[in-house]
Amino acid sequence: MFYLRVARGYRALDLLRWILTSAASAVVAALLLRALGRAVSTPAPAPAGPSVDRLLWCLPALVGVAYLAGAWARALPLQQPERMAGLVAAGVGPLRMRLLLAGEMALACAFGAALTLGGFLLLRAHVLELLPDGRLDDALGVHGTLPFAGTLTLLAIIPVLGGLAAAASVRPQDVVPVDGSDEPQRRPAARRIALAAGLPSLGTLIVVTAVRVNAPEAAAVGWFIATAGIALAVPVLLYGAGEALAWGRPRATRLLAGRGLQAQAWRLGTPLAVLSVVGAMGAAAWIQYAADQHRHLGPLPLVEAGLVALCVLGALLTRLAELAGAHRAAYGPLRRMGAPTSVLQGSVALRTAAAGVVVLAAGSGAGLLAWAALGV
Repeated sequence: MFYLRVARGYRALDLLRWILTSAASAVVAALLLRALGRAVSTPAPAPAGPSVDRLLWCLPALVGVAYLAGAWARALPLQQPERMAGLVAAGVGPLRMRLLLAGEMALACAFGAALTLGGFLLLRAHVLELLPDGRLDDALGVHGTLPFAGTLTLLAIIPVLGGLAAAASVRPQDVVPVDGSDEPQRRPAARRIALAAGLPSLGTLIVVTAVRVNAPEAAAVGWFIATAGIALAVPVLLYGAGEALAWGRPRATRLLAGRGLQAQAWRLGTPLAVLSVVGAMGAAAWIQYAADQHRHLGPLPLVEAGLVALCVLGALLTRLAELAGAHRAAYGPLRRMGAPTSVLQGSVALRTAAAGVVVLAAGSGAGLLAWAALGV
């Protein structure tokens, strides 16, 4: 491990991210292989609908791993500027840098998928010796022939999505990070404000109408529109909360909290919006399934929900770590000028409380709409 860190320039935290990405990819690969095994075990004349449904159930986990890979790829240049500066000095341009970061995330995803494939094949070969009762025969596809090319193509989706998400998340200006301690307070554009206000209203109207006429497809479309509007509204609400904190004649604590939240609204808004939407969807689905006494909730939905939650939390913690570094750089001059520690800590507490109120409001709205849409 030490020689790997020296050779690759990785710290322990970077290796932990790499390992966690591989572990998440391994879980997604297990879900995909389970769906493939059940499809192989199904007789040929059977309809393909259940097999497609099992693959669609794997889609949230795939999106969660891709989102996590993108967040961690974007965080690497910001947390290791000396490494990026050395690569730039060696002649590596922005395009090659993005390809390098995308390749690292794709390699981590491919490693996890390969481990799962090896375990799947080994268990499939010895399942009759290990579990003679046949509990895993359908999931492993023991009674059918496993297509080699189809299996590799299915598992190749994981590193391809992880690499594409990493390449798309890293912007050219992120390759050579600059000091973000004096980040400008960019006001929300009028078009974004209109979308943030109009899309949730339109989606809510569609959901309410669909509930009255018992149209589940229309309710799903309305929920999607409203959720997209709520996600767009979270950065705007964060900026508005910061402006409200700095309203009037604020003291130093409120002024620091408000201006800091305004400066962080756009970088913090995306992971908080994803956290709000995912939490609302999970809570609404849990309430819906818990209300149905005749439906058995197996372990696989819980595994997938846990994986998606861990991916979202990992991306959020990564962004919070980036912002914490910017806070230390911004508060350095204030500490040198003799600012009281209580003022700085109070501003952090106020900023955290305001962001929490925004997340709760956005999550509650998305959760109520999801509960209404699922109840159609």
